Amino acid sequence: MVEKRRPKGSGSIYTLKDGIVVGRYEVDTPEGKKRKYIRGKTKREVASKLARAIADRDSGLVYDSGNLAVGQYLDTFLDSEKDTVGHRHWRRHEELVRLHIKPAIGSVKLDKLSPLQLQSLYRSKLNSGLLPET
Repeated sequence: MVEKRRPKGSGSIYTLKDGIVVGRYEVDTPEGKKRKYIRGKTKREVASKLARAIADRDSGLVYDSGNLAVGQYLDTFLDSEKDTVGHRHWRRHEELVRLHIKPAIGSVKLDKLSPLQLQSLYRSKLNSGLLPET
């Protein structure tokens, strides 16, 4: 009998000695692969959360934000957007990121970014004469 293996990248689920069920999967980061864990009370609950997390990862929604700066995240966003929107649309997004967002908050770590910083950036751009649509 041939043993069937799970597909690579599909994650794994196991139970700890104390009964907690853990799901594990990997996320690509700029520094390499990083393991992420999901915990729950039942295998069904963890399997559901794990499937959702892997789908988010595969669609590009999940990043390891621990060491990722806003500027790095925006570069990744622009790269992923390049083939999905028109050239002029993408060029405008790249221009806005390069001229307005990265100089102001590009070095801020993504997990440290606060709504107050975004509101402050928005307010300063309005005060400098940019329109709300920009």
